[in-house]
Amino acid sequence: MKKFIATILLLSISISGNAEKVHMEKDAFLKQALGVSEVPLHKYIILKDDVAAGVKDILKDTYHLPAIKYYKNGNKVGFILEAIGKHEFITTGYVVENNKISDAKVLVYRENYGGEVAYDFFLNQIKGNSLASKDKLSNRLKNISGATMSVNSMRKLSKLSLFLYSKI
Repeated sequence: MKKFIATILLLSISISGNAEKVHMEKDAFLKQALGVSEVPLHKYIILKDDVAAGVKDILKDTYHLPAIKYYKNGNKVGFILEAIGKHEFITTGYVVENNKISDAKVLVYRENYGGEVAYDFFLNQIKGNSLASKDKLSNRLKNISGATMSVNSMRKLSKLSLFLYSKI
């Protein structure tokens, strides 16, 4: 009986374990998206005053860090941003150029469900987007059945990257 209970416990731990999937390393994304051979030195956007208020409007919450790093090459600015999907952080990379998203990738996906947001068919909807208004993207992102919270997080992070670009 003890072996049976131990087996059930081990099985439940392995099933509910972290589903972290690394799709791309941060440096590889930045080099590729910014078109550089070395990652540029980062700078910070401090989240205070009007920037903090804008971030809170977009995320409907505060960002989990007091500052956000960005990497610049010409007009291209790269951001590594995170938001909670359902329970875990989704780590993403965005590049904004001339107030439009030129590249977007899911770098690390940690949820058990909704990983389709990392696929090109979804990410291609984000590319070319700009802010139509303070809280709307110019092109609507289609939802994915079973990934609603992850899609919502990606939508928020898309708007956040465009907002942050406007503050640089």
